[in-house]
Amino acid sequence: MPKSGKNRILSLDQATYNCGWSIFDDRNLIKYGIYHLSNDEEIVRINKLKNWFISMISNWKPDYVAIEGIQYQDEVAGKGKMGITVFQTLARLQGVLLDTCYDLKIPVEVCPTNTWRNHCGVKGRYRADKKKSMQLLAKEWYNVDLSDDEADAIGIGHYFSDK
Repeated sequence: MPKSGKNRILSLDQATYNCGWSIFDDRNLIKYGIYHLSNDEEIVRINKLKNWFISMISNWKPDYVAIEGIQYQDEVAGKGKMGITVFQTLARLQGVLLDTCYDLKIPVEVCPTNTWRNHCGVKGRYRADKKKSMQLLAKEWYNVDLSDDEADAIGIGHYFSDK
């Protein structure tokens, strides 16, 4: 997809089931979506996501890739926290994405969740509140109705496009 001299950012709210993504040219959101993966075993999902990611890079030709950092949160029932198994899966996925960018010579940066959320003005005490807040911000900024995965990918891209 032609860039017409603009700085293109591909941002990911990476996960091995529903990976939110967005494309920014300079500070303009031009495309977004979710890549859905099936219930295959973890290594199969990671491999499918890597191959999809390579095709996104090939098709969109980003100048830069932005991905969300991961953080371990003690699992608490009903609080939306991740346990050690999910954290380990996301760590493996993040390593694959970083290595893929290295192989393809695409600059990549990992950003802590709190950093991009603070920059965007995301409000809320709990994870669900923060997700909803980002959806409302994306609606205000870009007039789009989004899933929380898409909204987070747009928040990450918004942060990096301002950076």
